[in-house]
Amino acid sequence: MKIGIDLGGSHIGIGIVQEGNILEKQEIDITEEMLKQGNVQSYIEKYILEQIHSLLQKYEIELIGVASPGTPKDGKVTNMVNLGIEELEIVNIIKKVFQGSIQVKNDAKCAALAEKTYGSLKQYKDAVFLCLGTGIGGSIFMQGQELKPIRNSGFEIGHMIIQKDGKQCKCGKSGCFETYCSMKRLKKKLIEVMELETQLEAKKLLEIVKQRRNEEKVQDVLEEYIQNLIIGLSNIIDILEPQAICLGGSFVYFEEILYHRLIELYQTKRYVFNKQNLPELKLASLGNNAGIVGATIEM
Repeated sequence: MKIGIDLGGSHIGIGIVQEGNILEKQEIDITEEMLKQGNVQSYIEKYILEQIHSLLQKYEIELIGVASPGTPKDGKVTNMVNLGIEELEIVNIIKKVFQGSIQVKNDAKCAALAEKTYGSLKQYKDAVFLCLGTGIGGSIFMQGQELKPIRNSGFEIGHMIIQKDGKQCKCGKSGCFETYCSMKRLKKKLIEVMELETQLEAKKLLEIVKQRRNEEKVQDVLEEYIQNLIIGLSNIIDILEPQAICLGGSFVYFEEILYHRLIELYQTKRYVFNKQNLPELKLASLGNNAGIVGATIEM
């Protein structure tokens, strides 16, 4: 048995994984209030240790894998910009209760490994995975192998510039892909134009958007999002020429509202250089379980 920990920008998911299947899972949200109060790091540490300790009482654990935003290296994670954490010594934290094997990988890359091994990308050798959530992360596979730079985890697709002198990103740059196309950004804008309470749950927001999707101001927000998303996708396609691109994160729950319109626009072929053989656009099949599963795939 293995424990997978998905430390996202807005939630923590912890599960027991056996051969790609989640046998038990616990999740908790990281709220905007926690981020404002500045105590999110201690909250994360306490919750993770409590859950690991509880699971160790019930299961024989051979490995704990952590999927984390930011840049994992040498047992630490840095650049967790959406959580406001400069450095988290995650391996040392876990060692307080577990002395076995521990591995830490970028959360988007964990989700990508899960989709490549068990999900929507299983049949493709050249593929790109995009995690559209609190930010945008990604991973690239060529000839069936995950590309891994020497220095850092790399492929910060969310931080490519799609708008010169655009919106300020938490990374310090302006005009980043994720400032226009993260699901967090989309949800915030929808809440603003529909004049809803800021702490609205994602599930309730989706229900309201479905009911009000024909309102002009809502349509404008959704169309702008899709236009910006396809700009980012066209850059990825022209540079990498993948067979398929898989879209994951909370984007998958907006299939009816976003995905079908994206496909319609994408198939006009006017956004890419090689118009004869477009990559397939796939939805992630493992949903929010991908990070937990991918964290346990041994490197």
